[in-house]
Amino acid sequence: MNGVQAVLRCFDAVTHVLNWVGYVSLAGLIMITFVDVTGRYLINKPLQGSLEISELAMAVLGAFALLYTTTQRGHISVDLFFVRFSRRTQRAVNCVGALLGFATWGIISYRVYLLGRHIQETRETSSLLGIPLSPFQFVFALGLALFALALLIEAFLPFVSEEPKREEGGLGV
Repeated sequence: MNGVQAVLRCFDAVTHVLNWVGYVSLAGLIMITFVDVTGRYLINKPLQGSLEISELAMAVLGAFALLYTTTQRGHISVDLFFVRFSRRTQRAVNCVGALLGFATWGIISYRVYLLGRHIQETRETSSLLGIPLSPFQFVFALGLALFALALLIEAFLPFVSEEPKREEGGLGV
């Protein structure tokens, strides 16, 4: 089990670093919006390309927000009937749901990666500022792939540990 714990700790460390990338992206998005709105209404000079920059920052922020929410167990759930199931049934339902999520988001991340390759080959850029779009597509694909991996870890975590941690704040290491 020591190797499994090491992998989980490594995954938690990577997600911690990527959370900070998301924080920086959010802070940049806020600053760009502030400068754009302030310039637009105070001196009648909006920030050129602010919409493009905001869209690209949202690709980074969106992918890592899914990963963060999963690792913090922050997704919304309605436990109306679920809590009435036995602990074993709850584990089975969680496992099947996480495996379905892993398969779905794994396929989506792969397709996003392929789209990024296509965008890279065609050298597409943003229309106003000419920013290459493929790096943002690859970052988005990476975030989705890590999200899928987090779901896979969540599916098998109850079988690895004796008493899985169900509270917020990590995948249970």
